[in-house]
Amino acid sequence: FEEVLNEEVAAVMLTCPNTLGLFNPDIKKIADRTHQVGGLMYYDGANLNAILGKCRPGDVGFDVVHLNLHKTFGTPHGGGGPGAGPVGVKDHLREFLPISLVV
Repeated sequence: FEEVLNEEVAAVMLTCPNTLGLFNPDIKKIADRTHQVGGLMYYDGANLNAILGKCRPGDVGFDVVHLNLHKTFGTPHGGGGPGAGPVGVKDHLREFLPISLVV
């Protein structure tokens, strides 16, 4: 990670917990280092249901969160709808969100 992390890296994406169901205890360190070089932290919420009520992605350094509602809240998956793919961002990225906003 350190070997390739530099000012050319726009963002780092992590799933938490990962596909094996493990919570990476180094997420905060990874986020801090990514932010030091000007990168963003993107949270793939594929396994969000495992941390609901236990951890808040923004508190460990994520800037963008994509909530995959098909697993966490049981909405249809595969483009057949109805469904949604909400994205949450920290305040400094808010102006880049499309409309309509739900605040």
